[in-house]
Amino acid sequence: MISFIRGILAFKEPKQVIVDVNGVGYAIDIPPKTETKLPGIGSEVTFYTHYHLTRDNEPKLYGFTSRDELKVFEIAVTVSRVGPGSALNIVSRLSPVDFQRAVRDADHTTLMRVPRINKEIAQLIIMKLRNSIRKIQFEVEVDEGTLQRPAEEAIRALMSLDVSEEAAERALLRAQKAIGDSAGIQDLIRLALRYVRQ
Repeated sequence: MISFIRGILAFKEPKQVIVDVNGVGYAIDIPPKTETKLPGIGSEVTFYTHYHLTRDNEPKLYGFTSRDELKVFEIAVTVSRVGPGSALNIVSRLSPVDFQRAVRDADHTTLMRVPRINKEIAQLIIMKLRNSIRKIQFEVEVDEGTLQRPAEEAIRALMSLDVSEEAAERALLRAQKAIGDSAGIQDLIRLALRYVRQ
């Protein structure tokens, strides 16, 4: 079992990296948004990994920049109809704490924001993981790069004003950082709208 890989980042693209470990290049599949957080080529990196054998007996390594992300991936793939690709999307779209909260609270809407996760699959995730998810302890309680729960309503409000989901998230994240986590929904929406219209 390969628990983690540490080496020099030799190549990166949105869905895969190659890490040079003493002259051996390891191809590692990563969540879609991880690539934007990585340092430049030639920098030292560490990925916490999951080894998977495909249906065609092809070995695959999936890598994550934190143990918390790895935990989310490994529990997600235990659900039927959630393969590695969908699990990577979950890690990319939701912070570990947001995923835990969504499953615990049976929040279909949050889960369905993940590509490939429809209402039926969201229900399967909740049914399968609702009890076990409560027992998982994450190392980091708050992911600063992810919107917290109060902003979910704000995202929907902005989308109702013909703002794309991605643009709404970016604007709300800026607004949340500017006025603090205790900001009210209406304040967040007003400031986010200003950012969207800039």
